[in-house]
Amino acid sequence: MLDPLPTDADSWTVQEGVSFTVLRNPLRTRIHVTGQGEQFYVPPHWHAAHDENHVVIEGRVMVTQDGVRRVVRPEDGVCFTQRGVVHSIESFPGEELILEETAMEPDDTEQKTFFFRNLGAPGMLKSPLGIMQVLYYGDTYPKLPIGFRWLELTLVVIVGGWIAPLFGYQLPDKRLRFNPSRFPRDKKD
Repeated sequence: MLDPLPTDADSWTVQEGVSFTVLRNPLRTRIHVTGQGEQFYVPPHWHAAHDENHVVIEGRVMVTQDGVRRVVRPEDGVCFTQRGVVHSIESFPGEELILEETAMEPDDTEQKTFFFRNLGAPGMLKSPLGIMQVLYYGDTYPKLPIGFRWLELTLVVIVGGWIAPLFGYQLPDKRLRFNPSRFPRDKKD
C-alpha cells in the first residue's frame, strides 16, 4: 500500500525534471518539464466522460490525436481533445516545457487535479495496480494495440476497480470520483 499524498500539497515531483502544480483562479494543473532528466510522456489513452484542454505556456509539445501528430506551441492557443479521442502527449528531449491542462467543466477540472495528485503520490507510478486504480476512478482508458474499446474499458474496470482493492490498494486522495455514471458526485467514502 502507498503512502498518501498530502491533500493540501500544491506542487509535487512525478519524475526527475517533471513537476505538477495545481493553480487556482482559474483552476488548472500545470506540468513543468525542465528538460533535465527523463522525457515526459503520456501514453495513448482516451476518456469516456470528459473533454480536455491543453495550453502550452512555454516550449513545445508533441500531441497525437487519433493518430495525427502535431507540434503545439504557445501561439497555437488551446489544444482541445474531445472525449473518446485517443491522444498522447510527449515533450521534446532536453527542452523545457510548461503545459497547463483543464477539462471543459469546472467540476471535471477539479477531478483532474485529484487524478494528478493520485498519480503523483509516492510510489504510485511504479505500481501497475495503483496506476490502474487511478485510471479506473479517473475516467482514463489505455489504448491497446488491438483497439477494442470494450476491452480497454473492461481491463481498467477489472484490474483497477476489482483486483487492485483486493490487494489493499486505496486511492491516496479519495476525492477522485471522475466518471459520474459510476460515481455520482454526492457519493461519500
